[in-house]
Amino acid sequence: MAHRISASTNLNREIIRELYRALVLLNADDGLLGTIGSWGSSLPDEDVLANLKGWNEATRKEATERIEHYEKSFRRQAYIPGADQRTA
Repeated sequence: MAHRISASTNLNREIIRELYRALVLLNADDGLLGTIGSWGSSLPDEDVLANLKGWNEATRKEATERIEHYEKSFRRQAYIPGADQRTA
């Protein structure tokens, strides 16, 4: 049974290592890389999950705010009162 646990642990570490490499190649945030790199070694699973959820929520919020900002900017530029509105 000990051999099976060890093989499973080694496989998990290899998966984590590949996830980490994939994130580096995608230019991931250092905080996210730290969380992934600590998974299975220095951070308990519950903390890893909490950190990932927090990172995802903050990133989603930031992306939504950027999209809203650009949409507002685009709408302001699309109509300029008094400008010559020519049609094709």
